[in-house]
Amino acid sequence: MSRRLSCRIALAAAVLAGVLPAGAQEGWSRSGLRARAMVVQGNYQDAIDYADEVSGFRRADPQVVAARLDALMTLGFYDRAAEDAGEAADEFDGYIPIQLQAIEVLRRTGRGEKSAALLEALDGLAKQAKPANLNAVELVALGRAALLLGAEPKLVLKQFYDRARGLEKEGWQATVATAELAIRKGDYGLATRVLNEARTRVGPLPDLIYLQAEANSPSDRKASERFIDELLETNPRHLPALLLRARHAIDVEAYEQAREVLATVRETNPREPLAWALEAAIAFRLDQDARGKSARAKALEPWAENPEVDYWIGLKLSEMRRFAEGSGFLRQALAFDPDHLPSKKALGQDLLRLGKNDEGWALIEEVRKADPYDVEIYNLMLLHDELEEFVTLGSGSFAVRMRPGEAAVYGKRVLELLEEAERELGGRYGYRPDEPVVVDFFPDQQDFAVRTLGMPGGLGILGACFGNVIAMNSPGSPGALGSNWESTLWHEFCHTITLGATASRIPRWLTEGISVYEENRRDPSCAGQMTPEFRTRILEDGGLIPLAGLSAALTNFADPESIGFAYFEASLWVDYLIRTYGEKKFQQVLGDLRTNGAIDAVLARRMAPVATLDKGFAKFARERAEALAPGVDWTQPPPDSPLRRDPQAVADFLEDHPDNFWALVQRGDWLLGERRWAEAKEIGRHLVAIYPGYGGAGNGHSIVAMACRNLGETGEERAALRAWAERDGEANDAFVRLVELDLEAQDWPALDGSARRVLAVNPLLRAPHRALGMAAQQQGDDEMARRSFETLLELDPVNPADVHFRLATLYRGPDPAKARRHVLEALEEAPRFQAAHGLLRELTEKPETGNGP
Repeated sequence: MSRRLSCRIALAAAVLAGVLPAGAQEGWSRSGLRARAMVVQGNYQDAIDYADEVSGFRRADPQVVAARLDALMTLGFYDRAAEDAGEAADEFDGYIPIQLQAIEVLRRTGRGEKSAALLEALDGLAKQAKPANLNAVELVALGRAALLLGAEPKLVLKQFYDRARGLEKEGWQATVATAELAIRKGDYGLATRVLNEARTRVGPLPDLIYLQAEANSPSDRKASERFIDELLETNPRHLPALLLRARHAIDVEAYEQAREVLATVRETNPREPLAWALEAAIAFRLDQDARGKSARAKALEPWAENPEVDYWIGLKLSEMRRFAEGSGFLRQALAFDPDHLPSKKALGQDLLRLGKNDEGWALIEEVRKADPYDVEIYNLMLLHDELEEFVTLGSGSFAVRMRPGEAAVYGKRVLELLEEAERELGGRYGYRPDEPVVVDFFPDQQDFAVRTLGMPGGLGILGACFGNVIAMNSPGSPGALGSNWESTLWHEFCHTITLGATASRIPRWLTEGISVYEENRRDPSCAGQMTPEFRTRILEDGGLIPLAGLSAALTNFADPESIGFAYFEASLWVDYLIRTYGEKKFQQVLGDLRTNGAIDAVLARRMAPVATLDKGFAKFARERAEALAPGVDWTQPPPDSPLRRDPQAVADFLEDHPDNFWALVQRGDWLLGERRWAEAKEIGRHLVAIYPGYGGAGNGHSIVAMACRNLGETGEERAALRAWAERDGEANDAFVRLVELDLEAQDWPALDGSARRVLAVNPLLRAPHRALGMAAQQQGDDEMARRSFETLLELDPVNPADVHFRLATLYRGPDPAKARRHVLEALEEAPRFQAAHGLLRELTEKPETGNGP
């Protein structure tokens, strides 16, 4: 035995207790533990050398053999691993764990026939095994064998893995097997639960840490990255962890970072298929097709029909919303292996997002039949049943799917808005969809989340666009969060235009920035406004997000405040680029992206290098921030200041700092709470004077409106509410109150605008429909009046007799038969309704000119 290897073995023994549990797995030898410890620490060549040394002077140890095979595969010695796997399968022909490992090694190295033969033999072994007599390690092996042989995953979980975890005291394989299966099936709650329990019991074992990173990856990338950091401290060559980090970087369009991580992976294994598959995905995203094809070919070298290669390429392209290209690779993966369920599921979802519903749902159903445990598929099938209850409204270019009751209330408005957006945005960006755009409105937020994310959750996401398919939270539902649904729909349809115009090669920051920019252009009260918080962040050192990190910030769901700022900054970037370089060059950038997904190169060619743009943008943003209410004192007391707890101290502070924004807002809020209306009104007026454009929480307009309402100063209240409404497109309390006041004042043009503002937030309220109908009727817009009152009838109005009577009046000229029907319904509701009796007599005496009843 060499001196170097002897030292390595001694070191492995010394740290064994810190890497593997003291008792480790039941029945493992000291040699097996030493070999496994080397693998766990990333000393793969040492594990191979040690296994070779011990095999020369003692009987073969299956755990040493297993560690050696893992090390060979990790280093990319695929031919040696395949040869040794075949020998190990013969030597341990009755031992299921080695048989399983041999099958996997042979499969991954392209020895399909040998792998299939071993699998057939394994079937016989599995049938002979008696689970009641097996220990935890053997139960796990039997469960893995059952999965390979096509057993239902949930049954494997219950019959093998749960029992094995019950027997496991200091081991970890049952926990690892359970967590791996749960993660593959989208059951992240189970994975997290068993992993946390195991870490408490056996400590920070790298296998457990890696699975914790995987389990957190879909929902909390920061936590996932922390687990990766922790793991790499123990084993900086842990390839699955490095590959997960590369996937994270690709997801946020940090391609250079991803390539650096993949280069690190290839230092350990130059032939790692997933590393080359991810390299190919990056290249195809950047339209570096030759590089992508070369990387894909390298990924397929060890196994020419490896479905995982095209699966990952297709998945990463589809996550960029390039579904047509992604689905092509997924179909190739299924050509290699028609039973590869991950590819079948991903392809089904791609087809749904492309609007190819029949084929998409058929594939999802196939996966459900093959694997009832898959949580994502289960949720999608529930959604399918829900969608069966929807109705479809069509206008040629659009297919809008909604619940029947909602379709009757605001379906027409949805179509009108989409048609307007197509004319305006399509004309501006020179693109109109070739196929109808599908828009789904979900009254249940969880249905919306399943449609967009595949899993429940996603609270705070108002809409999502996949290109020609848009998903929306229904207005008025809890998932809409009181947002302006019209503005949200405009935003999402703008994605349809920019994704189509660029063949989905547009980076996330740019498509989001354009959508917010266009929301602001349509209605400045709804999006893209500078706020005091955004001003502060821009003027802080390091407050602006560099362009290279902006796409990542837009998906940082663990930090909602940063996401909000990222959306604002993205729209500010669009404003900056258009103001600095002009509309023509901006359009040229979008045109170039259609054939070149490398945004940095496109910007450098049409405008300037990214480093130059970053500097120019920083100056532009600072100037914009400094121009916000320049007369305002923006200083704030520190978090532990007594000012934050003492209202009188705030009042005293204002004596010396009368224009301090923070103190004015705090003082105004306190005075309203104390019902000191006159003083509150003065504070509100002063806030309006120094910062008239502010419409956020505690704005001066809202303070004045509340004070005037309680002082009985209705005229000034209306003016303050209208000023507030013009600055906050989601100030529904202001909109609703304005409807009341405008109706009292019989200010019909103003009432029309106020009612429309309410309906843009919640079209399921009765009052704004009635108000809009009355305003239209008084202004001679009979068509809008009829539509408003007919919509009101769908909402079970408080006074249906009045609504029917108004409709009878409106239909009296164009359709007397319909007018007579409505007047009869009015009398059915209110038999003593004198005006309705009079109208009925009038309609009965006149000759009928309309259609019969």
